[in-house]
Amino acid sequence: MKSEIKFSIDAISAPKNVDNMLRQYASQQTGIPFADIQDIKIITKSIDSRKERPLLVYKAVAELPDSYLACREPYQEKNPAFELPRDVWKHPDSPVIVGTGPAGLFAAYYLAAAGAKPLILDRGFPVEERVKRHEEFLKTRKLDTESNLLIGEGGAGTFSDGKLYTGTRSPFSRTVIEELIRCGAPEEIGYLARPHVGSDKLRTAVANLRKRIISLGGEFRFGCEVRNLIVKDGVCCGVELGSGEKISTGAGVIVACGLGGRELVRNIISSGAAYTMKNYQIGCRIEHPQEFIDCKQYHTMSRPEALGAAEYHMVSRPAKSLPVSTFCMCPGGTIVNASAWENHSITNGMSNFARDGKFANSCLIATTKFLPGTTPDRAYELISRMEKELFIRGGRDYAFPCQRADDFLRDNDTYSHNLESSCETGIVPGRINDMLTPQVRDGICAALTYFDRIMRGFIRRGNFVGIESCVSSPVRIDRGETGESNIRNFFPSGEGMGLAGGIISAACDGMRSAENLLKAVNK
Repeated sequence: MKSEIKFSIDAISAPKNVDNMLRQYASQQTGIPFADIQDIKIITKSIDSRKERPLLVYKAVAELPDSYLACREPYQEKNPAFELPRDVWKHPDSPVIVGTGPAGLFAAYYLAAAGAKPLILDRGFPVEERVKRHEEFLKTRKLDTESNLLIGEGGAGTFSDGKLYTGTRSPFSRTVIEELIRCGAPEEIGYLARPHVGSDKLRTAVANLRKRIISLGGEFRFGCEVRNLIVKDGVCCGVELGSGEKISTGAGVIVACGLGGRELVRNIISSGAAYTMKNYQIGCRIEHPQEFIDCKQYHTMSRPEALGAAEYHMVSRPAKSLPVSTFCMCPGGTIVNASAWENHSITNGMSNFARDGKFANSCLIATTKFLPGTTPDRAYELISRMEKELFIRGGRDYAFPCQRADDFLRDNDTYSHNLESSCETGIVPGRINDMLTPQVRDGICAALTYFDRIMRGFIRRGNFVGIESCVSSPVRIDRGETGESNIRNFFPSGEGMGLAGGIISAACDGMRSAENLLKAVNK
């Protein structure tokens, strides 16, 4: 019979290949004879570093002799993958999907499996081309506004570590994970408590997912900017391209443009889509030596070989200022300039699967609101103004101003030119704190003080690098119970529409939108 086994291993003494020795450790920890444990497979793996010696905590399923039936429950799988509908599409037209981030790709995968032959449009380019163009940007500092770290196949997540941790309870989440594994992502993302793919491996998975969608009948058109919806009598009938071409469909349109699609969002609103101004997240990216984070999190002077680069997640909820949390934490990572607009600067964090860089970075984000009566145009204008100012303070070549965390806290200038950083585009000493609203600045200062109590040295060893303004959308495109906007046959989806946050959340939202579109078409 298959039965669940729970056990923990001292991470400091464990060897690097500990996952290959689970039968031995499971036997030692549970008292079950080694010979009785067969076909052991990890269900979940996490790190418990709350005490002095960090532990690797496992849940596994193993084949045990039937003699254990009297004392152990047979294993029953929880949260199995959602079974996609196959070849059920009835409409003569193909649906149109705008965007190839997580929401767009997984909406396309769902509909392609259903036999819809979706047409997928993106103003950016395939992930292989994105990599080449980004490398060219680093050499020339000439930003390609149609292909960058925010726009193109895979979306912003492709260049931000590929973190898959989520709080979503969507029935699609397991399907997303399993499909990424089939497309080349590491198998461990199926069981780690805080999984990540790594930007290097995620590129391969994204390209393979595109090929899988094509094999199911989907069609991709890259370098194809969608300017607006075509709306007649309150019904979306297709999309209008920047070239002037119009693509008509009676089968519905999913727009999943991501946070780089500000212009498209504004145009969709001008076409009559109902919207709501929402809470907006903004913050500063902070960087520390990775060895400092390892030491604090693992309570040891050197990283145990069985453990990867340490990460952290902290939340500050002060009584008199804005709540602040750490976001998009990249162990062993790199700070990148993720702007999609010329002469704008926006930070983001990235790390490869190995997470073997010298530095760790994360964003300290505050949740704030625009003033009552602020329109989408005005909100985007305010954000854009900040990004332009950041570009100027960085020296006008996409470098970032960098300010020591203790100077940020004390409202001092940072004069040192010897600051180190992983930042791809470089850093210059400069003030960041005076670019933020007093409310956001006060919230981050309160968070710094609190985080330093949890992790002593967090302030002294930290440097702030730039400002992160593409964490969330200030606007939510409203949708009803059917998943449609008030414009019928238009299905908004993902982060750019203000309806998701993070790779898994966005991918699940894309599949949900595809499911809603399929129901609307086949009813």
